[in-house]
Amino acid sequence: MEYRSIDSWTGEYDEDYCYTCQKFVEADHDGNCPICEHQLEFTDDFASGDVAKTSISEAPSVSSTGDIWNRGSSYTWGRNTSTWNTHQGSTLSGMWSTGSSSWFGQKDNDAARMLKHKRHLDSLCKVVDPTVNHTLEFNHASTGYTNMKTGRIVIDGTLLQEDDDKLDIVAGLSIHEKLHLVHTQPLTRWEGDYSRDERLDSNQIELLHSIANSVEDEYIEKQLSKDCAGFVKYIVATKDYYFNEKVKDRLEEANKNPYLDLMNTLLALIRYPENINDDRKKRHSKHIQFFARALANALDDRDSVIKSIKTLFAYMNKVADKMAEQHGDDIKGETAEKMKELRDKLGDADLSPEDWTEIEKKIERDAGKMRDKATSLEKILSDAKDRTTFKNICGATTYKPDERDKKTMVDDELIDSLKELEDTDYHETTLGKSEVIDKRATKITWRTAVADEHSQRTYTYDSNQMKKQTNSLKKKIQLYGNRDKYIIRNQKRGRLDKRMLHRIPMDRRDIFHTTIIKEDKPLDVCLLVDESGSMGSLMTHARRSCIAVKEALEDNAMLDLWVMGHTADGAEGWHKDPRSTNMTLYHSPSIKDRKHALGSMRARYENRDGNAILAAGQKVKEESNNPMSNKLMIVFSDGSPAAIGYGGSSGIDHVSKVVKGLEAKGWSIIQVGFGGAHYQERMFSNHIYVDDIDNLSGKISKIIRRVIKV
Repeated sequence: MEYRSIDSWTGEYDEDYCYTCQKFVEADHDGNCPICEHQLEFTDDFASGDVAKTSISEAPSVSSTGDIWNRGSSYTWGRNTSTWNTHQGSTLSGMWSTGSSSWFGQKDNDAARMLKHKRHLDSLCKVVDPTVNHTLEFNHASTGYTNMKTGRIVIDGTLLQEDDDKLDIVAGLSIHEKLHLVHTQPLTRWEGDYSRDERLDSNQIELLHSIANSVEDEYIEKQLSKDCAGFVKYIVATKDYYFNEKVKDRLEEANKNPYLDLMNTLLALIRYPENINDDRKKRHSKHIQFFARALANALDDRDSVIKSIKTLFAYMNKVADKMAEQHGDDIKGETAEKMKELRDKLGDADLSPEDWTEIEKKIERDAGKMRDKATSLEKILSDAKDRTTFKNICGATTYKPDERDKKTMVDDELIDSLKELEDTDYHETTLGKSEVIDKRATKITWRTAVADEHSQRTYTYDSNQMKKQTNSLKKKIQLYGNRDKYIIRNQKRGRLDKRMLHRIPMDRRDIFHTTIIKEDKPLDVCLLVDESGSMGSLMTHARRSCIAVKEALEDNAMLDLWVMGHTADGAEGWHKDPRSTNMTLYHSPSIKDRKHALGSMRARYENRDGNAILAAGQKVKEESNNPMSNKLMIVFSDGSPAAIGYGGSSGIDHVSKVVKGLEAKGWSIIQVGFGGAHYQERMFSNHIYVDDIDNLSGKISKIIRRVIKV
């Protein structure tokens, strides 16, 4: 790439630019515009020492696209390579993209899709610096920000609410905001102190922040290239999206305020100088030359960042002073405009010419008083449209949405759904294709039940109804975990058996005994409940039976207990995923505090039993505190499987195959049948039928004791 001096890049021109006339003119012998007689050049007249030093410093070299820092493509730092990101697809985040053909393409599942991405983005932010804590969330509105005090990162949710096309862009946004948390605290403190010490007004504070933020953005992105070079490509995607076409279009729009026009040039030079065309270079050549000198070493360290910001801020304040002087005659124009508005408003009001004269004088006096009190920036931004443009420009070089973007808000319902899924720890797992009947039915969705007032009332009532059964069960199956002690006598070695001392005179040597202690291995117990629609009238029995068994077992120190429910192919919320199996976790060793969550167990949709049993087995294996523990699963259901692409003989055979496969791996599996309880013997080696819940204790304790041999 070709590099040359910034002075050469901007060019030397015989004509000067008149900011009042907004035309290129040839100055007269006094350096004034021949049209309006205003001074044309005011780039050398500064009070600040730092500014004066910068003006005479050596011109830095820039690339052919105006890059003063020798950045990579799209004006980003680093070599733009990523060795770990080897996915197949058009986007860097292709490994996370759900794809248009997946179930995530359905609108009803946008919340699940966005939650999945939120967790990926959160992981990226943790990699940037795991020592700096943060929280990440999507915003309702099309904007994002970071709270430096709380570590809260808020990302524009509109970019992902319909599809994954902008996933790389959002990844770059998230990383960028985390970089602020890691690096920007010192600048934030300085900016606050400086604004207070210098007594800056609101416009000056906004100007300072705009310059500071632009320079700081480059500084922190430069640090990323040192610490996490593989993430640079995400910044490329983000920068291209926000600054390439959007800023280019905005820069080319007519701008009647010359100060705002110059602000555009400064901020473009910092963030995306390719957008500075030849006409803009000619118009602002001397200013650009100064900006480049002030920025040349700005990113060397924190002190250099602050020095550069102060210099640019002082420069832009001085430009504001000069432009305000040149536009001192605007009061008459403003007065005339207000008088026209007033005449149009009052219409045929009975006012004499003298009255109108007095009104005009009053308006002019008030305008003069206001102008005398106003700062230079306030004078320049006296028009409401200019103030709006000023604010837009201040935000334009940050990663903020374009005004013309159609989507400005995320559906409240979508955000609420996402939060609900997050509160229930929604996540997904996948079964192997060889383990299922339908290769499209490998997905398992998981959520953790939340205990609310209704579930608490239901649980308390059901528990009280089952007290007798629970106590009976506890007595009958709490033998598990007891230590059995056996004494073997008549041994030739061991401990002396005092009861055999009479054998010594007979020269007998079998006068010793040995003690053997038999101790049960730890036991992992999983209660799996069918929550399909056919369980509707039987759900109360199943839930109460599950509560009784849970309460009978949960205090045994030798046991770890999981309680799960399963359904499939639902029609709402997190269930709505054809050919998925939906699991709800009600109790586990890690969520013992949700004692009453089981009260929310209810009949829902369909049942893909074999997939659910496999998923439950995987969950227990992953979370078990002792991999060598015995495993027991008790399945509460009413009969045969029934789901999309799953049922009949093939479904029954699949359940049987799954059960036998887990039993071969050391599991003991018992089915507790209700209602019709069809095909028990074809699916389960160990099963009971409960036609009356009062008989639960005796039946279930007997089969548990037999199966686990206590």
